[in-house]
Amino acid sequence: MKILLYHKDFCKPEQDILERAAQRKHMLKKTVWWDVLLFLLTGIGGTLLFLFSPALMRIPGLSFCIPVRSSVWENLKLIYMPSVLTGLLRYLFTGDLQKGILTTYARGILLTMGLCLTLHYLIMGILGKEYFPADMLLFYGSVIFLLWYLRTHADRQKKSSLPGFLLIFLLTGCFIYFTCNPPALGLFAEISLLPQ
Repeated sequence: MKILLYHKDFCKPEQDILERAAQRKHMLKKTVWWDVLLFLLTGIGGTLLFLFSPALMRIPGLSFCIPVRSSVWENLKLIYMPSVLTGLLRYLFTGDLQKGILTTYARGILLTMGLCLTLHYLIMGILGKEYFPADMLLFYGSVIFLLWYLRTHADRQKKSSLPGFLLIFLLTGCFIYFTCNPPALGLFAEISLLPQ
């Protein structure tokens, strides 16, 4: 009798591992569509925002979502705004299933923007000037990094989206404030006015 009980208990962890692996595989299949939406909104949407930003600036209130100057800070909106929109949509539609998804999104967006800034200044330091094809590759590389981050951290989420809400609220406030009041720093200066 003891041998049978021991055998049952021994098999249970293996069964739990298999069930968790099956659940993770199922969840990853379901989240592929969110990855496609993120790529479309951030990659293609960010490109369209960049191309049509002069025309879109005429719409009141939209200046907080699009680059109003050609500065590095303003260009981060091309990654930030579509990614936050996708994260909020995902939270609304899968909030009960993925309770901490917004926290995962917020951390991923913050890391992506940090990577983008670091690589932008590294490329400028190597090339000695602004180079549009390199910036486009950097933009799409950043979108792919964000997709990778979300994909690899989707199963290690926090239990709450409150930290994500707070971080997104803080970053959105920074984008709004610095759009209206850009400080006299190189990050906020027009790229064309920076010394080459």
